[in-house]
Amino acid sequence: MDLPRIIDPPAGRVLVLAPHPDDESCGMGGTLARHREQGDPVCVIFLTDGRSGDPDGLFGSDTAGLRQKEARAAAEVLGGLETRFYGYPDGHVVTDQDLSMVADRLLEDLSDWQPDLIYVPWEGEAHSDHAKAWSALSLAIQRLRAGGGTEIPRILEYEVWSPLPADYIIDVTRTADKKRQAMLAHASQVAYTDYPHQLMGLAAHRSVYLPKSSRYGEAFRESPIH
Repeated sequence: MDLPRIIDPPAGRVLVLAPHPDDESCGMGGTLARHREQGDPVCVIFLTDGRSGDPDGLFGSDTAGLRQKEARAAAEVLGGLETRFYGYPDGHVVTDQDLSMVADRLLEDLSDWQPDLIYVPWEGEAHSDHAKAWSALSLAIQRLRAGGGTEIPRILEYEVWSPLPADYIIDVTRTADKKRQAMLAHASQVAYTDYPHQLMGLAAHRSVYLPKSSRYGEAFRESPIH
């Protein structure tokens, strides 16, 4: 396997698929902050409402509403991202009918947002909700092509739980604190799992490919979806 290339965030309109509120920050918060620094419009679609994210009932009965509020706060930390919420339940067995429904909604948002670049969790993610996000986007792109769509956005895959075989590394040293603060904005989740410790550690590891002065990187793969 070749060494990954060091790149800057590709310029243009950006669409991010986040299976749960927090995946955008945990997986690629530093890169999203860099996109906003260079003036790129960014929209994050949260596929599920994360209602299973408070198993001990520490934060009251409206877990979905709380997690939406946290996602909006994190979006502001990262530079002002547009947010859209599909509101599907998380942690459920996803059927073909479910994937078809999500794919149809994605087609509507692709038409509306007109992205130049889409980010999606990579297909090898261990969390089933993450992997199904990849499957839903793949189906949406198939339908886009079948409908005569020829302008297919570039698609890059990002890692959250499972390290991917990286094609690219983006240096997020200067936006690492925004990534950390965005993860902390998802306070109900950090109460259960120390994501800043775990995932800043992964970002620190990714800096092995960067110049010695760099401390943090985020890894991406060119998607086979086409």
